[in-house]
Amino acid sequence: MTTTEKKQHWLVRMDHRMRTVSFAMIFVVTSLHLWNKNYSATDGLLLGALFLVYPHLLYWRALRSSNAVQAELNNLLIDAVLLGIFVAWMGFPLWITFAVALGVLSNNAANKGWRGVGHAMLSLMLGILISIGVNGPRWSLQTDWPTTLSCIFGLTLYLLAAGDLGFKRNLQLRLTREKLQWRETELLTANDTLKLNLREIDELQEQLREQANRDPLTDLYNRRYLDSTLERELARCKRNGQPLSLILIDVDHFKRLNDTYGHQAGDKVLIRLGTILNRMARAGDVACRYGGEEFLMLMPTMPLETALERAEELRSIFGAMVVPFGDFRLQTTLSIGISVYPGHGTSGDELIRVADRALYQAKNTGRNRVALELTH
Repeated sequence: MTTTEKKQHWLVRMDHRMRTVSFAMIFVVTSLHLWNKNYSATDGLLLGALFLVYPHLLYWRALRSSNAVQAELNNLLIDAVLLGIFVAWMGFPLWITFAVALGVLSNNAANKGWRGVGHAMLSLMLGILISIGVNGPRWSLQTDWPTTLSCIFGLTLYLLAAGDLGFKRNLQLRLTREKLQWRETELLTANDTLKLNLREIDELQEQLREQANRDPLTDLYNRRYLDSTLERELARCKRNGQPLSLILIDVDHFKRLNDTYGHQAGDKVLIRLGTILNRMARAGDVACRYGGEEFLMLMPTMPLETALERAEELRSIFGAMVVPFGDFRLQTTLSIGISVYPGHGTSGDELIRVADRALYQAKNTGRNRVALELTH
């Protein structure tokens, strides 16, 4: 297939076929009509050129136009002008004139609607006036029965062919519409699947972020999450003029517990402590495993007095807790150090250092207690 053929519009191809066939039928009918009449060989050549060569010239013209569709619509008006000249030159034979006029008008109506019918009628009249102006008026209305039957037969075939083309075009449009609807359904399904996949990816990313921020043993936040959160929460409390309390927690004699009962026993104790911290944490609090057997609870907006109460409550609950481990009942205590903004520092590092010193003060003074550094 050539490049020109690939670019053909369906309207140009269809009109070329219809024009070729219909003009050939008019040529046959006209030849029958003129068989016993006094027409010259020149007239026959002119009729042959009009009805057998002319359709292909119009097709060639449309193919080489920058706008093939518009060129073809203009070709329909050229048809009307030439056929108007033809029927006037013939003397308006009734059946031939009727067949030609009906073909021209129906073809324009099919392509351009009622506006096309009006334009076709004007073009036919223009052709008739040109012929009358050159040759004068002619009147030869009668057609013999072979010509009449040929006109009826040819016109019937033309209208049936036009109806068949319309049916095929409608069928193609319906199939195209159904295909588009199916593609639309496919796209909607694919879009829904994509949305679901994106939602699953977002959920997985959130789970990965959460896992990256969580200690796998205790399910508390880890040191990395604390480092990214502490300064932000501190800045918010500074901005709002609110306190921020921090308690640093250490499990007493944890190394001895591991050495005596094994690391699995130590893990069970840490898990139980993590459960208690998660339960005691408010919505805005951050409970994290700071490292090893050390834990930290960050409590934004909480004043020192309340933090002391919470720390004592935690120490008391954990000290009374018994952790079953096989045939053993494990029990130990906590040492806790507290610091508070703004009394003990204005940065996260300062608050952690103060809480750490208070924690070691609690350990050095007997363990199982809450300590607060009075000065820093």
